[in-house]
Amino acid sequence: MKIKTPRGIWALRAVTITVALVAIVAVGTIAYSAYQDYTALRSELAGGSRQATGSAVLRGSSEFVSINITVPNGGVYSLNVTLSCSYPNSNVVCQPTNVVVPPGQQGVLRFRMTVVDLSTYESSADHSINGTVAIVMQPFVSLTIVTNFGGFVSAGGP
Repeated sequence: MKIKTPRGIWALRAVTITVALVAIVAVGTIAYSAYQDYTALRSELAGGSRQATGSAVLRGSSEFVSINITVPNGGVYSLNVTLSCSYPNSNVVCQPTNVVVPPGQQGVLRFRMTVVDLSTYESSADHSINGTVAIVMQPFVSLTIVTNFGGFVSAGGP
């Protein structure tokens, strides 16, 4: 004798298959978008384009660092890129900045940093300016990179 499968089981199977397909599509588009963003950024850097431009100006005892970075988005999700830094005392002042880049477009990240007294900065034992770059592929993936921005500061200007 054949046992009949209840309708509820068939409904659960359909829901399970639907959830699995949605998850596969979501993961696939996230991976595709991340790959496209990576290749767009890599081709900009490798192509020798003027993706990042900057200047350092010395006025009196203060140094003003200005960096403009073009951020391409070759993926299918918006990118939110934030750049900020911190220093143990108030001698280095950073203007945090961010840009939201829609898919298929470019945005410009404008970063400004001021070393109020360059001689005090140079005589200190700590030349590490903690820089943070946060990249968020909205609404799924986030990447945070912490690095030293102390290399942007140079004695005597650029």
